[in-house]
Amino acid sequence: MQRFLIICGICSFAVLYFLTSATDSNSPLSPYFWVIVLTAGALALCLAAIVLRYILYVMRDKRNRILGSQIARRLAVMFTLIALLPALFLLGVSARFISHSIDSWFGDDTREALERSLQLSKTALEHIAEQNLNEARIFASGVHLERDAAKIFQRASEYQPLAYWAEWNGVYVYGRADKENVFDYWLLWDVERGAAVKEHNPGRLGGPEWDKADTAEWHQAGGKAFTESLNGSLYSSGWLMLPESGGLALFFRQPVPERVARDAVLIESARSKYAELSFAQKGLQTFFLITLLIAAVLAMLLALAAALHFARRFVEPILLLAQGARSVAQGDFSGRIPIVRRDELGQLAGLFNHMNEQLAIAKQSDERHRTEQEAARHYLQRVLESLSAGVVTLDASGCLNTFNPAAQDILGVDLTSLIGANHREWATFSVQHAALSEYFSVLTAAQGDEKPVEADYPYREGKRILLGKAVRLPEENGSGLVLVFDNITTLVQAQKAAAWGEVAKRLAHEIRNPLTPIQLSAERLALKLQDQLDSKHLNILNKSTDTIIKQVAALKEMVEAFRDYARAPSLKFEEIDLNALVEEVLLLYESGTCAFHAELDTMQMLLKADTTAMRQVLHNLFKNAAEAAESDENPKVCVRTRGEDGKIVLTVSNNGKPFSNDMLQNAFEPYVTDKPSGTGLGLPVVKKIAEEHNGCIKLENTVNGAQVTIILPRAA
Repeated sequence: MQRFLIICGICSFAVLYFLTSATDSNSPLSPYFWVIVLTAGALALCLAAIVLRYILYVMRDKRNRILGSQIARRLAVMFTLIALLPALFLLGVSARFISHSIDSWFGDDTREALERSLQLSKTALEHIAEQNLNEARIFASGVHLERDAAKIFQRASEYQPLAYWAEWNGVYVYGRADKENVFDYWLLWDVERGAAVKEHNPGRLGGPEWDKADTAEWHQAGGKAFTESLNGSLYSSGWLMLPESGGLALFFRQPVPERVARDAVLIESARSKYAELSFAQKGLQTFFLITLLIAAVLAMLLALAAALHFARRFVEPILLLAQGARSVAQGDFSGRIPIVRRDELGQLAGLFNHMNEQLAIAKQSDERHRTEQEAARHYLQRVLESLSAGVVTLDASGCLNTFNPAAQDILGVDLTSLIGANHREWATFSVQHAALSEYFSVLTAAQGDEKPVEADYPYREGKRILLGKAVRLPEENGSGLVLVFDNITTLVQAQKAAAWGEVAKRLAHEIRNPLTPIQLSAERLALKLQDQLDSKHLNILNKSTDTIIKQVAALKEMVEAFRDYARAPSLKFEEIDLNALVEEVLLLYESGTCAFHAELDTMQMLLKADTTAMRQVLHNLFKNAAEAAESDENPKVCVRTRGEDGKIVLTVSNNGKPFSNDMLQNAFEPYVTDKPSGTGLGLPVVKKIAEEHNGCIKLENTVNGAQVTIILPRAA
């Protein structure tokens, strides 16, 4: 585009030069004035198209909200005003000056001066013509006509020398030889015939124009003198009738003095041109104004196109810098601005490229550092996720920051919604949140202790035993707390079960040995003394021995329970149908006071289990449920089975007496019972058998009573 503008500028200057030259009527380009005007119009249209193109660019950039469009628009407007205002000012002044100057050219003073000059020139020419006419009269007086040749010779002796010129109508025409060269051109003319008699023309000038009608007029006036132009020279000419010639006329021609002739020609030319210009005064003004307007329009369009081009070119580096800055703001440091200028903007572009290089290096370093940190964080996260212990971090004010999945599993609370909240404020959310807040308070209070803290944590199925420790983070890491805890409920229960199993084994051994001798001794006493005692003492003996035997039987039953609890598992797994086993066991409870109702799944509930152990589980659950339902007027027990996610769910619920809070918390510990005659070993044995079958057991209270749920894996 810059090259095109340069070409347009050169063409504009050439067109303006030719246009100004064509305004001169004497110029060879004046016939092509309107062709040059049309050429200038075409060039103006090209420049106008360029200006319109730049204006459309500016409007499009503004409409599309392209970065830098506002400054480009302002620069374009500013450069446009700078280009147009002086041009418009000069156009107005020039138009006014041309109009005033042309009017002044045709003023009265100029016209009067030209008229007086012309009159002075005419006077000078008339004076010269009069002098030449007088010379012609003297010359004419020396021209003689003679029919007698002798008289001519006689006169020759009187007027020396004489020259014979011609013979006309039988008459000899002669004159003085010394007067022959008075005029550069003279001619003796036969008026009647309209033909030349004698011609003196050393300069080979053209002959005169003869008009017979004018002869009488100038003959009566005594002669005629006038000025004529021949071969570019001014001559004073005239006609004079020869006296006594009877029909001859003298035509003479003498050059006007060069200085006078030159002045006369110039004055006449100026007057003629003035007359022409005066006649075309208004047209001349319009002509000059059109020329000025074309020149001004071309100049303004060229200046405007150049201004818009250079404004856009000036703003391009700024736009590139703005675009580069936007890329940097978006994190792209790969862009480079081409340096095509060596001014301050070029230096700024170089500094920007250097800054981009430094930022790219810093970004790569940061990216590498971030990758390393991300790898370390990912490694730590994988380690924390793989831990079975819960890990929770709190900030210095006690607000939750992070946690691992095991923490949620152990605590049984969705910790995601608690991030950013202070653990002391969780107590108002729910009962479980209150227990969690209290546990965290216990851990934070023991942060200085090296020994871990063991505490009970209420849970949905009962309680859990958690072992935890709190560690204070250094100041550079925010002085927060790291809480580490683990669920040791199974471990503690296993330790207790092992201890109780050992106790039960020793008790069974120590108690079982004397029971049989006691029972035999009581029976022997009753047998030996029944014939020796009267009826009163015999009744006392029978009652005593019966009491001893019953208590021994009760002790044997308790010892059997101890032995079952302490016995190492020797289970024989086989595929059984739980529904069939439930129906089989329920047959034993049909004759009781408690009504049993079975809602068994229509599908077979197949599982790998020991039949004897599972029968013992069902007996314990049915017996406990029936005993608890006796507190209701209409005791009922409902037994349900269903399949769920590859598991078999067995539910035994009863109306009547629910579980006490102590039972819900400690039901599976040995010797914990809420029945007056219970041993406290039934539910621990059931839990032990369920766990040996890879299952679990859960206790809960319902609206009408209690419910026990056992979940076992289904056979593949």
